[in-house]
Amino acid sequence: MSHAPISLRELPRLRTRHIAQIGGLMRPGTHRSPLLEFGERFVVSPPGFPTMLVTYDMDDVRGLFANHDDFSVGQVLSRFSSHDMMFGKQTLIFLDGDDHRRERQLFAPPFQSKALRSYEDLMVEVVQRELPTWPVGEPFEFLKVGYDLAIGVLLGVVFGDVAPPRKDRLKQAVSRWFGEIESRGFLAVTLLTPLVGGYTLPYPPLSRRQSEVDALIIEEIAARRSTPGDGNGRKDVLSRYVGTELDQHDDAALARNMRGILLGAYETTAITLGWIAAMLAAHPAAMAELDAAVDAGDGARLDTYLDAVVAETMRIRPVSPFTGRRALRDTVVNGVQVPKGAIVIVPILLIHESPRHYSDPMDFRPERFLDEPPNGRTWLTFGAGAHRCLGAQFALTEARILFRTILEHRRIGAATGPVEPPRRYHTGLSPAHNARITLHPR
Repeated sequence: MSHAPISLRELPRLRTRHIAQIGGLMRPGTHRSPLLEFGERFVVSPPGFPTMLVTYDMDDVRGLFANHDDFSVGQVLSRFSSHDMMFGKQTLIFLDGDDHRRERQLFAPPFQSKALRSYEDLMVEVVQRELPTWPVGEPFEFLKVGYDLAIGVLLGVVFGDVAPPRKDRLKQAVSRWFGEIESRGFLAVTLLTPLVGGYTLPYPPLSRRQSEVDALIIEEIAARRSTPGDGNGRKDVLSRYVGTELDQHDDAALARNMRGILLGAYETTAITLGWIAAMLAAHPAAMAELDAAVDAGDGARLDTYLDAVVAETMRIRPVSPFTGRRALRDTVVNGVQVPKGAIVIVPILLIHESPRHYSDPMDFRPERFLDEPPNGRTWLTFGAGAHRCLGAQFALTEARILFRTILEHRRIGAATGPVEPPRRYHTGLSPAHNARITLHPR
């Protein structure tokens, strides 16, 4: 006999005095949150916000991620962040249903395993070019290095060999655009967005920078279209689209999507690299294991342990500590009635810190991922379901190759204290002190 769905009215509901404590589920140490007393699912209705179901019941989570026709990711991003201004509402991350499936299928090939192998030499070259400029024997902020590495890799992967004058202009335009995104002015806009009903206030400086980037990308697209066959054998992302069966967009739309790929990977890559460096500095035993593999010349051992380090870092410090979906229509998730317009929030960090899923979850232990890779049901750094990050495998591969190349030339010195705390950055968590570490020659 089937049971009637549970209404949100029947679930525990946070009182006004508890609402401020929601932030505790988005920072490390979620196990200390008093909200856990409400159980694995509860409802919160802050004034001026849609009704939200917060759940870390894994059957709820699986049901939510499996139902990609009744829920929208883009509407959550629009309601709580300024992503629509940064990416554009017609880009992949804002699409739902059949539109999303079609676009994702078009944009997937450059991020699949076969294509990833063609980017490895570029990643090594970027580190070898940047590494001599880094301080040795004195503390410095590795997060800034992470941004340099991220932009170096991304420009090469997305655009490949661009004619020198345009290449310089493109790099400068992208750097100015990223700089505007990181500005205090735009951060203020981002923080205000959820408070004004999801409306992103106009920010002309960012719009100008984006237009500059788009114009240069369109210029590069036109140059490639004018020389059919010239891209044969090229491995960059743009060349994999232009002039192929994947090329089903006008130039402006393709430019927006190329810019979206840059943005989607830039901050997340840099912040993840910063956290990996900070974790290794704060955990000398893990660093010693990597040093031993390098000194022994055992590349397979080095890569295996680095993959585990990357996975464990992303478990403890996921760039985004939560994800969510907004109901496009009345629907049911694991026996819970979710009305149209309600938002379902999945606290990723809380799941990652749960002893149900990980033994000693607050400890940094890469060894937990040596025997088997992360379980996609409980390791949710890249989300799950139809909207799982398209560049997930790219990000994991990139982090391993970049750090492998760094560690072949440098050692990360032990920190004098615990790993630095996080700070909120847009919708994510970044190292509060920019991942200060000390490198030593090998």
